[in-house]
Amino acid sequence: MSSSVMSVGLQGLKGERIRVEADVRVDKEQCVIIGLPDLSIKESKERVLSCLHQMNFDLSMKKVTIHLSPADMRKSGTGFDGAMLLAVYQELSDEPLLLTDDICIIASLSLHGELVPFHGILPAIQQALKLGFKCIYLPPVDVSFLHYTKGVELIPLPTVKTLIDHLRGQTSLLIESSLSPLIEEAGSQEEMPEIEFSTIRGQQQAKRALEIAAAGGHHTLLVGPPGCGKSMLASAFSSILPDMTQEDALEVYSLFHLAREKQGLSLRPPYRQPHHSSSAISLIGGGTYPKPGEISLAHHGILFLDELGEFSRKTLDMLRQPMERGEVTISRVKQTVSYPSSFLFIAATNPCPCGYFGSHERYCTCSPKQVRNYQLKVSGPILDRLDFVLSLKSSGLQENASLETSADIKERVRGARLLQKERYGRHFLNGSVSFQLLDSLAEMSSDQRKLVSNVCFSQKWSNRTQVKLIRIARTLSDLQGSREMTDSAIAEAISWKRMPTGLQEQVFSGGE
Repeated sequence: MSSSVMSVGLQGLKGERIRVEADVRVDKEQCVIIGLPDLSIKESKERVLSCLHQMNFDLSMKKVTIHLSPADMRKSGTGFDGAMLLAVYQELSDEPLLLTDDICIIASLSLHGELVPFHGILPAIQQALKLGFKCIYLPPVDVSFLHYTKGVELIPLPTVKTLIDHLRGQTSLLIESSLSPLIEEAGSQEEMPEIEFSTIRGQQQAKRALEIAAAGGHHTLLVGPPGCGKSMLASAFSSILPDMTQEDALEVYSLFHLAREKQGLSLRPPYRQPHHSSSAISLIGGGTYPKPGEISLAHHGILFLDELGEFSRKTLDMLRQPMERGEVTISRVKQTVSYPSSFLFIAATNPCPCGYFGSHERYCTCSPKQVRNYQLKVSGPILDRLDFVLSLKSSGLQENASLETSADIKERVRGARLLQKERYGRHFLNGSVSFQLLDSLAEMSSDQRKLVSNVCFSQKWSNRTQVKLIRIARTLSDLQGSREMTDSAIAEAISWKRMPTGLQEQVFSGGE
C-alpha cells in the first residue's frame, strides 16, 4: 500500500492540492518521479535519495516510485521535496507518521537534510491557507506577517529530523532570530516620492475627474497636446489612492515574486508605467512557463500607458479581457495559467502624431488621414471600457484655484470606497461591478431612471453609455456620503458625458 503526503502546487497564482504518493519495492535500484513533473522536480530524486542516505536507509536493490497526483496536471518547482521525502520515509520506516489530509509540507531540500525556501514559497503558503490546511510545515522562514490567519498552525522547522520528530509528537524549539526573512523590506516604490495634487497648476476639471476615477475604479483617458500636464496628473493619481490591506499587499508581493522582480512589501498600490515599445508578452504575461505581466503587477493599483497612440493595436486589444474580468488567462503549449489583473487603467495620448490637432497654440502639421489613423489605433471595444475621456489644454503658470492636498482627496476616496465595500463586498467598485449587481443596489428612484433614459434617448446615446452614467452617478453619490442616488450626482454624470473630448466623436464613442 502506498504512502501519501499532501503539498501545494501553483498554477499561476492559483493553488492546487497535490497528493504525493510513494511506493518502494525490491527491484533494480532506481528512483522514478511520475505525474507530469518538470526538470526541477525530476532533479528532486537526487536530493531525496541523498537525504535518505544521510538517515542511514539502505536503498540497494530497491525501486522507489513517487507519484504526484492529480497526474494530468503539470507541476513545477522544488516545493514538493519535503513531501516526497516523507512519502518515501513512510514506506521505509516501521513507525508510521501521523499525517492527515489537513497537514501539508511546503519545503525544498538540501543534500544534507535541511529544509530550505524556494522560489514561489510565499504564494504557495497563501494558497495553502485558502485551500483549508490546518497545519503547514515550512522551512525556517519568518511568517509573523501572516498574523491575520486564525485556526491554522504554521510550523517553520530547520531540518528533516526535526520535522519527523515534530510529527511524532516531540516539541521543536526554533529561536525566532534564526528565522530567515521571507519578504524584502519596502524598496524602490516608496523611495520615489508621489507628486502632490496641490502642486499641479490649473486642470481643476481633470483633478475632479481623477478623484471620481479613484473613488469608483473608473478607467480614464487623458488627451491633449505635449506639455499640458497629462503625465504629471497620472503620476499624482497614485497619491490619492487609499492604502491596500495587508492581505492585498501580500497578494501583490506574491505576483512580483513570481515575476522575479525585486519589490519590497508595501501597502501603497503599485504603479506600473510600461514603455510604448513593450511587447505583448511583457504587458500581458507569458513565456514557456507563463510569468505575470505588467497588468498583473498593477493588480490593486494603476496601469499607466503614456503615448497610447504609439502602442500597437494588437497589444492594446489584449487588454480587453483583463479590463472586463479582472483576470488574465495565458495559454501556452505546456500549461494554461491565470493571474489576477484588477487594475485601474489610466492612459494619455496626443490627439495626432505631431500632438497639436485642435490646439490654439501651434499649427497641426498632420493630414486628416494621419489624425484619423492615429486615433483609430485604439479600438472601439477598448474605448467603450473607458468611463472618462478628458480633453486637456495647456493651463500655463496660473495660480491654483484650490490648495486641496492629496491627503484631503484621499480621505474622500477612502470614504467612498468603504461605502462600496459595504454595498458589494470585497474588491468590487462601481466601475467594475457587474451591472446586474449595480442596478439592484444603486438605490435609484423611478424618476431618476426615467431621467437618465430620456437624456440618452434625446442625445442618441447607446445602452452602454447609459450604464456608464449610472456607474459614475453612483460614485458621485458615494463621494457625497449618500447611500441613495442623488439628483446632483446624476446631473454631474450627464455633464461629464456631454463634455467635448477634443477627438473625433465617431472614433471615441464606440459608434454611438
